[in-house]
Amino acid sequence: MLPPPAAPQPYGYGAVPPIVLPEASGATPAMVLGIISLVIVPLACCCGIGSIAPIVTGILAVIFGFMARNRVNSSGGTLGGGGKAMAGIITGGIAVVLAVFGAILYIALIASSGSIVNYLNSLQTPTPG
Repeated sequence: MLPPPAAPQPYGYGAVPPIVLPEASGATPAMVLGIISLVIVPLACCCGIGSIAPIVTGILAVIFGFMARNRVNSSGGTLGGGGKAMAGIITGGIAVVLAVFGAILYIALIASSGSIVNYLNSLQTPTPG
């Protein structure tokens, strides 16, 4: 004779779902702008004026990041997104520094090649003589 089937064991309550805090406004845009600015820095190195785009997006990322961090810090633990805001601050700041360094290097290379001097000399009108 077979033993009676065992009754199924009751399952536990399981894990408590994590509490998801609402995110501070500006945290995600700061992170996205910071990443975009960091990605376009190498593309902007090809031309001197192209350094403006990563500088502008990097500065915006830093501004949005600091604003979001201030909101998170002043919320008393009711807002999240501090990590995204910090990522925006860091990536935006790095992009601005690299873009400014690249622009200075580009200008120095042009100045050392003499092309600016030649261009300025070509703009002078010859005097009749």
